[in-house]
Amino acid sequence: MLALIAGTFIFTCGCQKNEANNRRDPIDDGYVLIDRGSYSEAIQNLTNLSQVDKRPQVLVALGSAYAARGGIKIEQYWGFIISFKAPVVKEESPTTGSITESLFKVSKQKGPKVEKKIKALGGLAKTSSVWDQYKDRIQTIPSVKGEQLKDMQRAVDVLANVKTPGGRLYRALLNLIIFKSYVDESQDFWTDFNDVIGDVVNGEIAVLCDFDFDEILKWLGPISHHLTETLTDLTIAFPEKEVDLIIGKNLVQAIYGTTQDAIQELRDKRMCK
Repeated sequence: MLALIAGTFIFTCGCQKNEANNRRDPIDDGYVLIDRGSYSEAIQNLTNLSQVDKRPQVLVALGSAYAARGGIKIEQYWGFIISFKAPVVKEESPTTGSITESLFKVSKQKGPKVEKKIKALGGLAKTSSVWDQYKDRIQTIPSVKGEQLKDMQRAVDVLANVKTPGGRLYRALLNLIIFKSYVDESQDFWTDFNDVIGDVVNGEIAVLCDFDFDEILKWLGPISHHLTETLTDLTIAFPEKEVDLIIGKNLVQAIYGTTQDAIQELRDKRMCK
């Protein structure tokens, strides 16, 4: 019953429910299956229904079924997404500023052969700082992996075709869960990356020859994508916040572009030969 109530609430955030038809709605049957834990059956039935019934409520129910199979029940996290506010992201925190200043000093000591490499490394440190600011704001939501993560992706793909504010607010939550999941899964990698920065600050430039910087793009690709999608969803859910959210989205995209440029510089290891 909770899934049905939550699904109804999501939809009525965006438009009025049609009360003219008092017959049992097949969407309700889908929510009953979700409440029973029969997620795959609900997905099959709602997928079939979506082929003939183009109401956005059907897609919200189908997205809910995928999310539930992935371990996420909207009624558990609705309060979080209602209150979520994207942080005012600063490209350089005091800690990151100190790191980039140290890297700048090292670059001057080592000469022009490695100066551009170290500057690029400083840019990546700024990128990591931005993700940390977002991550700190979403510690209370879960992360998923494996088949559950695939179901979360299926859910956001389904909900991409829903244009109601409530449906997109729901999608924003699922995108945040996917974002956090990739951040959590890549935590060991970022620890290694921070160790590399520490070594370079200490003058050990040779570590740049051994680190696989292409791995950064492997992780930052989905991280950037789902954070951008979250901000897009919130723009539809809260049109009055559109200007601020677009600024945030543009910043994320710009940082990813800067990261690609930095990786291009760092993957050229002529200095190591």
